[in-house]
Amino acid sequence: MTFPVRPRLLLLLPLLILVSACGFQLRGSVYSLEQSYGAIKLVNKSGDEALYNVVEQALLDTGTSVTPHSNNILVLMDSDEDKRTASYSSRGKSAEYELLKEITFEFRQGDSVVIPETRFASRRSYLYRETAAVGKAEEENLLWEEMDADMAQRILLALRRSAQLQSSALDTDTDTDTDTDTKQ
Repeated sequence: MTFPVRPRLLLLLPLLILVSACGFQLRGSVYSLEQSYGAIKLVNKSGDEALYNVVEQALLDTGTSVTPHSNNILVLMDSDEDKRTASYSSRGKSAEYELLKEITFEFRQGDSVVIPETRFASRRSYLYRETAAVGKAEEENLLWEEMDADMAQRILLALRRSAQLQSSALDTDTDTDTDTDTKQ
């Protein structure tokens, strides 16, 4: 038994109204960066333009505007990349490489530090064959890009967590003020 499109829509509409009326929200939407901070000034002291661009795009994707004049300041302080041989072949040549990336960032609101200097590390490895050098070079580039995206998501998670903590602190302060008012 199939219903025409309109009766299906009519059955779905009350369900949607019920879900929205009960206060249902997608996870993370309560502490969205856009609602919590609005605009963020992104400062790149690390010199890593690729990471800067990925973090900037990730912020824009959340709806947060990136402006040069904001009280909320995200500082990319340091970025270190390293490539080392993880294993050797029987002929003594590199058979596997390990890519390491460490970043340091800080988030401030005006003069107060919301997220103190924090360091994240990421590590990837790939097998290397001389016969496929061009393909392996492309794989390495993709891994570096993947690591930048991973770092950007970890920074956003830290920002969301700080927004949640600030909101909890404000709720606690409001509850304390309300309790004080009722006792008087």
